[in-house]
Amino acid sequence: MKATVQRIYPESRTGLINWIEQKFHDIDQYIVTFAMKDGTTVTVYDTYSFFNAMGLCGVQTDVIQRLNSDGEFKAKERSE
Repeated sequence: MKATVQRIYPESRTGLINWIEQKFHDIDQYIVTFAMKDGTTVTVYDTYSFFNAMGLCGVQTDVIQRLNSDGEFKAKERSE
């Protein structure tokens, strides 16, 4: 599985919605976790199997670790 990275900014929420709309028919499986403002998390998934879900989680972990190691991870700035 080829892993690519796309950082959506500066309007991350509308950027994410636009990206999903543009890629909607190409998305085969997904797993995503959102951090909510109330401190909870919500995980949404649609995969063919438990193993596919775990594989996607592993890909996420590897990609984020590589970005950090390469100095390419760009954290969101907190607005005050």
